[in-house]
Amino acid sequence: MERIKKVAIIGVGLLGSSLGLALKRFTEVTEIYGYDRQEEHLATALEIGAIDKKFMDFENGLAEVDLVVLAVPVAAITDTLLEIQSKLTAETIVTDVGSTKSELVAELKLQLDSKLTYIPGHPMTGSEVSGPAGADAYLFENAIYVLTPLEDTEQEKLALLEELLEKVGAILMYMEPNDHDRVVAAVSHLPHLVACALVDSVGELAKTDERAFFLAAGGFRDTTRIAAGDPTMWSDICLNNVEYIVEMLENFKQKLLDFSALLTESDYQQLFDKFASIKDLREEIPKKQRGLLPPAYELVLTIPDRPNAIAKVTSLIGEAGINITDIEILRVREKGGSLRLAFATAGELKAAEELLIGAEYKVELK
Repeated sequence: MERIKKVAIIGVGLLGSSLGLALKRFTEVTEIYGYDRQEEHLATALEIGAIDKKFMDFENGLAEVDLVVLAVPVAAITDTLLEIQSKLTAETIVTDVGSTKSELVAELKLQLDSKLTYIPGHPMTGSEVSGPAGADAYLFENAIYVLTPLEDTEQEKLALLEELLEKVGAILMYMEPNDHDRVVAAVSHLPHLVACALVDSVGELAKTDERAFFLAAGGFRDTTRIAAGDPTMWSDICLNNVEYIVEMLENFKQKLLDFSALLTESDYQQLFDKFASIKDLREEIPKKQRGLLPPAYELVLTIPDRPNAIAKVTSLIGEAGINITDIEILRVREKGGSLRLAFATAGELKAAEELLIGAEYKVELK
């Protein structure tokens, strides 16, 4: 196999469709076949150009492909691969985008046909928007893409997959399955549960004081946006990584107890030192690299209290061909107010910022 030319993507949701768009835009892939149990997902994937053809069963569409990407829920990866393996040739490479690896690899080592080349993978990127309608060809740009290849993986095929992923902008990293699962429990699964707990906690207060969610808009909404993720997907992920998630939850509970103790003791200096230490630690997080938590490309601008003030802003940005993915009125004052605008990419954010500053708006990046 000289290059990967034909690809089948099983599961054309956000990741599957985003990968399809990226492969068509940035690589030599010539044909992409798509399969999904949801007919509307296939229709959308075809409409946006993420796939070229759809196949409705595994009897057709797999025999001639160079690469099969399993972009199905984690719990379905093993059964799906075992179902399709007899339809694949020894030349076909199989990979997945599942967010947990240790259980998956352990199961498949015992059941996988020895002729197949299976290279487990996990792109450390995503969005709170699910489904192919949220697909983005640039989703993998500057994103860490973890591979956990099996010991007997054919190096030539591994190199072909590496080349393909690098062309869609991914930064490759290699990990052992257990190490991978412990790290993602900390940096992805724990934050999701924390965001959900925050919403749930404020929701309790909102039952008796309706002003709670009203005052929680803006910063609180940004902090908890990942809690809007697909419940089915997150239930699946969490139940496939229970051991490490519980470990991280216990650690997080202790951190909360530490803060509780400092507050109870009213120790200003220790509290200040704790905040300062955490602030410095946060600065070590890479700024220009995508991670598992979806990035926020947002700005806030001040607008005057005049008729059509919002319409003028949106028209200015729209006429420049820049798409606003979300808009929120943050504050209304006597002489004007503030708008929060969100964009799909860093490039669109930068273009909108320059456009608005050029039109003499006061702009602050978030």
